Amino acid sequence: MKKLIVHIGCGKGGSSAIQRGLRLNVAALAEQGIVVPSSGLDPRSVVTGRHTEFFESLVERRGATDIPSLGDLLDTAAGDGASTLVLSAENLSNPTGFEKTFAKLKGRFDVLIVLYVRRQDEYLASSWQQWNVKEGHSLLSWVAKGVGIRGDWLRVAEPWAATFGDDHIIARVFDRERLVGGDVFLDFADVLDAEAVRLEAPGQENLGLSAIVSRLVEGRGFLFDGPCDQAFYESLRELAPDHFQGSNDLPLFSPHEAKAILSRYRQSNEAFRRRYLPHLKGPLFAPVRGQGEGAATSPNVEALEHGFLQRQIFSLHQQVVELRRLATEPRPESRLRRWATFGRRG
Repeated sequence: MKKLIVHIGCGKGGSSAIQRGLRLNVAALAEQGIVVPSSGLDPRSVVTGRHTEFFESLVERRGATDIPSLGDLLDTAAGDGASTLVLSAENLSNPTGFEKTFAKLKGRFDVLIVLYVRRQDEYLASSWQQWNVKEGHSLLSWVAKGVGIRGDWLRVAEPWAATFGDDHIIARVFDRERLVGGDVFLDFADVLDAEAVRLEAPGQENLGLSAIVSRLVEGRGFLFDGPCDQAFYESLRELAPDHFQGSNDLPLFSPHEAKAILSRYRQSNEAFRRRYLPHLKGPLFAPVRGQGEGAATSPNVEALEHGFLQRQIFSLHQQVVELRRLATEPRPESRLRRWATFGRRG
C-alpha cells in the first residue's frame, strides 16, 4: 500500500519553506519514490509543492456533483514506481472537516498526518502581522478575542487523530533548535525518509516582518486590499530592504505578555505533548526569556517608528534624485531612430 503524507500546517509554522523545498526537489524526490502531485492534482497544473488552493476550491464546490474522487486523482498522480505521495496545505488545519474526505482513502493509502506546532505567542504575533493587521485589527484586541482558541494544537489535531489514530499523527515543534539540521525543510525530509544529501535547501521563505513595520500599519486597514494584499509592504521593502524585515528589533509582546498568553494554553500544550510527543522531555515549547519591553508597549516605539519613516523618506529622496539625473542626461540616439532617418540627412 502506498504511503500518503499529508502536511496540514500549521500556518506560520514553516509551511512556505516546506512547499518551496518540495517544488525545488520534485525530481530528486521522485528518484527516491516520493511523488509531489501538481498544485491542482491534474496534468494541467504545475508542481508548486502547495495544494492549499486545491482544497479551497473543494470548499467552494462542496455542493457540486462534478468533484472528482481524491483517491483517483492521487492514484493517477502516483503513476508507476511511487511509494509515497506528499500533499502540503496549511488550510487543512482549519476546522473544515477535511479529515472526513481523507478517511475515504484508508483502504487505498497508509495516511500519515504531519503537523508543525509553534509557540502560541509567536504564532499569534506572526499571524496578526501576516493577515489580520491588514483588516484593521489592533494587535492586543485581536489577540484578546482569540487567545486560548487560535493556536490550540490539541484541538487542531483531535479530528485527524479521531479519524486515523494517534499513531498516524506526526507532530513536530517549529523551533530551530528542535528541527533536524535547524531547518524546517530538512526536518520535513526526515519525515519523508528522504536522503537529505540529495536535496537542495530552499533557503529562508516568507521572512517575518519588522515589528516596527507592523506597528506603522496597525489600525490602517485602508492600506490593504484584503488580508493577502502585499502591495504596500512591497513598496516599503523596495524603498528600504535592509530595514523592512527585522529579527533584532523589539518583539511584539513583552516577556510578561508572552507568558500570560502561554498560560492560557498550558494544559492543552501538556496534553498535546503527552499524546503526540511523549519522548519529549520537559514542556512542549521553550520558555519565554528576557525582561525587556514589547513593541506594543515600549515607550521607545515612537522613536523607532520615526527612524524607520526617516529611512524610507531618505531612500525615496535618493531614488528621485537618481531619476532626475537620468532624465537630464543626453541619451544616445537609438539604432531604430538612425535607420528611420537614414538617407534624409543632408
